[in-house]
Amino acid sequence: MKKIILLILTSILFASNIIVLKKKEKIKKNKVITEEIIFRKWLIDKINAVLPSYLQAEPKENMFKFSIKYDTDTKTFSSNLNIKVFFPSIEGKKSSSTTKKTRIYKFKLLPILQLYKKLPTITLKASFTYNSLTFLRDFYFNETIYYYTTFTEYKEISTITLKRFINISNLEFQASKTYNSTQKNNIFYSFGVYYSSDLYKFIRIYGYTFGGDRKHDPFIYYHKLFFTYRHILFNKRYIYLDITPYILSSKEHHYSPRFNLTTSLNVKF
Repeated sequence: MKKIILLILTSILFASNIIVLKKKEKIKKNKVITEEIIFRKWLIDKINAVLPSYLQAEPKENMFKFSIKYDTDTKTFSSNLNIKVFFPSIEGKKSSSTTKKTRIYKFKLLPILQLYKKLPTITLKASFTYNSLTFLRDFYFNETIYYYTTFTEYKEISTITLKRFINISNLEFQASKTYNSTQKNNIFYSFGVYYSSDLYKFIRIYGYTFGGDRKHDPFIYYHKLFFTYRHILFNKRYIYLDITPYILSSKEHHYSPRFNLTTSLNVKF
């Protein structure tokens, strides 16, 4: 019996990274429908997301992230360190495609060990994504919930992303809403239009964002026009430099435009 248990554990640990729990395909009314449920043991192939999260329809988690930043607005240096340990995840996918349109539904349940409020916390990340892809435009809806078990708190993020919406490559619109259970009477929202390059060594991003939150008037509390230059250092995709000049106009400063600059050195994988 012990040998059988040892054999099962060994096969789980050293077999393929992905274990397919269910997979089927069928054709219905000139539509190809596929369904798949998998158990993913490791998320190593998900790391090194160089693109900023607002350019990702499905933002990726990173195991390690460190940044040191200087902002001319506050005239201060700040640093941030974030370390996460990923556990095996359950993922499901259903797609239907025709010659004109493809619809994709995805869900994922991912346990994460991370620091939350300075304490090690098991966090359950549940996400659902809907994609509608045509030759004219790509539409994405993403709903993600983080549940922090140590404090029984949660955060909900809803995002709508539209790519190539006026037939321009690398142009996208994004609207997002964030709700945190610790601020029950408030909702944060933002809208943005971004145009980016997709070169390997550097990324240029031109963007305009605006937004606010339910507790503050008016509805649009701030406007931000910016340009970001992101350059990969030492030919390593996990080390890069950001330089972002921006113009900020907000109610806090009576909507008087303020020109500032942020620079940051980042390590992320």
